[in-house]
Amino acid sequence: MENKLRNAFDKIQAGDSLKEKTADYLKAEARKRNRPRRIYRQRLAAVCAAFAVFLLIGGFSFFTPSAYVDMDVNPSIALTLNRYGFVLKAAPYNDDGAAILQNMDVRCQSWEQAVHLLLDEMIRQGYLAPDGLVSVTVQTGNGNTEQRMLGEIRESVDTLLDSHHSTASADVFAVSREVRDSAHDYNLSPAKYLAITQLQEVDPTASYEQCAEHSISEIKELTEEHCGGHHEENGTDAGNAAKEDSAGEDESHKPDQESMDHHGHEDGEEHH
Repeated sequence: MENKLRNAFDKIQAGDSLKEKTADYLKAEARKRNRPRRIYRQRLAAVCAAFAVFLLIGGFSFFTPSAYVDMDVNPSIALTLNRYGFVLKAAPYNDDGAAILQNMDVRCQSWEQAVHLLLDEMIRQGYLAPDGLVSVTVQTGNGNTEQRMLGEIRESVDTLLDSHHSTASADVFAVSREVRDSAHDYNLSPAKYLAITQLQEVDPTASYEQCAEHSISEIKELTEEHCGGHHEENGTDAGNAAKEDSAGEDESHKPDQESMDHHGHEDGEEHH
């Protein structure tokens, strides 16, 4: 640019002083015109950098697990959610769960929609018996979020059961991270893990592996049967104990025949 100005001024018939002043003025004007472009480019670069950082941080948080929803009808399915409530992963606990997920992809959907679609498909395929049980557990690191999710899940499940005219019941509750981790050690949903744990309290021979393929309803029925058996046994034992005590009391109050005979004989002798 400067060379062009010098060549142009060399052709002009004017004093050197005037030429220099004019050249300086034109250079200054050229710089002023170029300055907005440089500022624009700098600002654009700053905006692009900030946007890239936002995408990096946002992308990281989007793909970071933040909450878990586990469904169990007997198809057992685990949903991993991000902080925005979208499904990152849907994994089966058993073969029935795998069959449900084979033709369904609920990733990147809201957890509300995913729960609705999965439960609806389970009902349509006949997995839920009329007296069956829908178990859904929630595990998050935020108490407020947890309570909100529990309320929305209960309402969604009840609405869906009503729409299918189902008489099945629903059990929706929160679990701790420790319970969920323990359940995963046996590849069980938290709800089924807790049901089997309760069964083991009345039947120590029951194992997680043996009960894994049973529905939660069946496991609860076994627990009730064992509880009833224990109550009956306890009642029988108590009755027997009461009878023994009663018999003992009768024996203690029963007069000694030998003693009576002896006293009677003595009385007879004295009478004579």
